[in-house]
Amino acid sequence: MTNLTISIEGLSRELIDAYVSSGMERGKGGENSIIWSFGSNLKPFAVAREDGRIVGMSAYILSHMKYGTVTGTGLQAVDSFVSSDMRGRGVFTKLAQAYDDHAKQSGADLVWGFPNDNAAPAWFGKLGWQSHGQVPFLIKPLRSGLFLRKLGLPLDFPVSFSRDQNIVEATEIGDWADRLWENISPGMGCSTVRDREFLTHRLINAPQASEYRIVADTNPQTASVVATREANKHGGQIAYLMEAMGGLSMAELLMSEIGRLRSRGVELVLAWSFPGSANYKTLRKAGFIPLPQRVRPIRIWFGNKPQSAVATCANDRSQWYISYLDSDTV
Repeated sequence: MTNLTISIEGLSRELIDAYVSSGMERGKGGENSIIWSFGSNLKPFAVAREDGRIVGMSAYILSHMKYGTVTGTGLQAVDSFVSSDMRGRGVFTKLAQAYDDHAKQSGADLVWGFPNDNAAPAWFGKLGWQSHGQVPFLIKPLRSGLFLRKLGLPLDFPVSFSRDQNIVEATEIGDWADRLWENISPGMGCSTVRDREFLTHRLINAPQASEYRIVADTNPQTASVVATREANKHGGQIAYLMEAMGGLSMAELLMSEIGRLRSRGVELVLAWSFPGSANYKTLRKAGFIPLPQRVRPIRIWFGNKPQSAVATCANDRSQWYISYLDSDTV
């Protein structure tokens, strides 16, 4: 690998084309998906070339983060690929190390993400990330069929009886979202800033926005929001609870959406929430239960590496608030 070079680069036609042809899921979404993901980051890619040929790439989303009482930046590691002829030669680790160095030099406060089993050893071992273990999966069964089919039993009956209150879907994120963030953020130690700008980008302007459903209490004093996404996955009809934030009205929004999903044949709702998170008690009261690690369909890890003193609180798992809005794949 004497001719291998690693560089930190911005969006370009060459890199967009390489992304699309890499086979990575985001690349399948085409140019718009790539620009939506990385357009706010001036240099989102670590690129490996051998004799001028792109043989590997790692990609990072720029995040606006809350660290205790201050805000800062974070770089979320999301995608990596190495060409088949270069695997096993340390290219992935070289890419990650190069971007780690760039993050520190550019003044970013944190590098963080959700590595899979293949990437976890490099992040948590060679690069010194703090591991927070697997993501905190919660599940809410709505029908029995998905579980009984796995046992070979052709039975199906409802196990949730919440009623759809026919709440009108929100089609935009208004000023109420900033007030919502002001109301709930004091109870969060470390999190992506979930204000109007973020929610608009993540839910309204996303390439897959048509697959999200948002309901909200837009009263600035009691503002709440619940967002979901349906999918045929894991052997059944499931839904992701993308987000559930707010005050007392959040529970009403959540239960109505659970009833609506059940009436549409959804069998299971998945969520991410740590026990110390502001919405955790509401989710548990709504019937969400922790999913044991031994029965999880996939293993997703969570970790980070502070690049500045501002972000040291991120090393404490109990300080984090995460949801499926932080997942770059849902």
